[in-house]
Amino acid sequence: MKQNTRMLLNLVVVIGLGISCAAGCNTRSAMNTSPEKAEIFVTDRVVEVRMVMKEGAWQSLQDKALDEEYVLADFWFDGELVPDVAVRPKGVASLQFVVEEGSTRLSLKVDFNLFNDARTFRGVKKLNFHNGFRDPTLMREHLAYELFRELGVPAPRTSFVDLWVNDTHLGLYIQVEQVDKTFLRHHFNKANGNLCKPIPPASYLNWTKGTLEEQRSEPQVTLETLTAISTQNEGHQTLREREEGTREAEEEESNKRFNYLDYMKFKTNIKRPNHEALFRFLEVLNNEPDETFPEEIEKVLDVDGALRFIAVSALVVNLDSYLGRGLNYYLYETDGRFTIIPWDLNESFGTYKCDIPKEGIIDFYIDEPTCGPVADRPLVARLLSNPEYRNTYHEYMEYLIDGPFSTAIMESKIDEAADLIRPFIKGDELKFYSIEEFEQNLSEDVDRFFGLKQFAAKRGESVRKQLSGDLPTKGNGNGNGGDPDKA
Repeated sequence: MKQNTRMLLNLVVVIGLGISCAAGCNTRSAMNTSPEKAEIFVTDRVVEVRMVMKEGAWQSLQDKALDEEYVLADFWFDGELVPDVAVRPKGVASLQFVVEEGSTRLSLKVDFNLFNDARTFRGVKKLNFHNGFRDPTLMREHLAYELFRELGVPAPRTSFVDLWVNDTHLGLYIQVEQVDKTFLRHHFNKANGNLCKPIPPASYLNWTKGTLEEQRSEPQVTLETLTAISTQNEGHQTLREREEGTREAEEEESNKRFNYLDYMKFKTNIKRPNHEALFRFLEVLNNEPDETFPEEIEKVLDVDGALRFIAVSALVVNLDSYLGRGLNYYLYETDGRFTIIPWDLNESFGTYKCDIPKEGIIDFYIDEPTCGPVADRPLVARLLSNPEYRNTYHEYMEYLIDGPFSTAIMESKIDEAADLIRPFIKGDELKFYSIEEFEQNLSEDVDRFFGLKQFAAKRGESVRKQLSGDLPTKGNGNGNGGDPDKA
């Protein structure tokens, strides 16, 4: 029954898009087209990737990019064909920017599994192709994910590709592994746990089951009441003003009644939700007494993994994350215990600043590594207030600045990546930044963007001084100041 339903859905999608394999897609059977052991994240060269679809589908994908609907295409990876895959635009701010600019340089998601749920390609079901938004070097995301992996954090793999759609050369892209069940099988003993990708306000993790129940128990305000409120003194209002007042009242009341669980954005077990492990984790994180906190939090959280996650995030000052905007991470739970997984790192290395001055980014407090009050981020506040956990966290920081994030190693990584992608940057006519900005930003600032080598050197030195006591590691509880909603 499930397979029949999926086949029917696929047929409806294809017909609805008005495309067919007769329009240029290869009609070979959608079976695995390559050995599972073949590498899909090629790191010693830039692989050519082509997506071939009906011209009308490509135009529709651009015209309706914000709808993020899938179209049918053939996928060529390094000369190898995978027929009949699903392709759609992706992103939030980056997608909005591309649409407003009228650019064709969309970030794209490819699903090998949508039209054939038995198929994978080289061991993966989905791939992401990111367009280098807000990164003149096109390597911030690549470097940041590598740092997470080097510290033992489960994090997506990346590589560089030269991307085409039909005859449109989109240029150099970052290929990023999808966090899904395939990813989970590679990193965990079980892949059938609860995976979610939280967004604010739930993603701050500063709420509990009790908070949710209090919201649900609040009296519901009817539309009639809202309308009555908005039409008070209606003799002094125009019709438009009364309508706008009603809408504003509705929105305000809706915001009061939001369901935290809706904002947790569960990706697995959607039809069989069980939130008790989440509620237990949040209860311990927010309300467990300090005396018993270490014993209880270890039962519901991979604490060591969380400390590693915070260490890398704070070191590269990635504020487009839990530390700042409160998003761009996954939570994965198995057997009642949660692990945090990083995501969307293109604005790391101090690009998203939370309205913090540049010097504040370089000297970003390691023991209050938040934009705004540290108490608003209990995952940080509770863990780093524990002396033992804080010492372990400091050890990870020291390991990073002496090793993977040391000046010499970072310069080598940056030079190696630059040498690899430079010829493709030069030939990329749709890139967001010039080749001159690319070269300059490898070392020096370009507008709001820190020079990568200078950032690594200055940030590493600041962290070293904080660890030695020559610079403060925290402030007065307000984190590093700033505003999470301001870039």
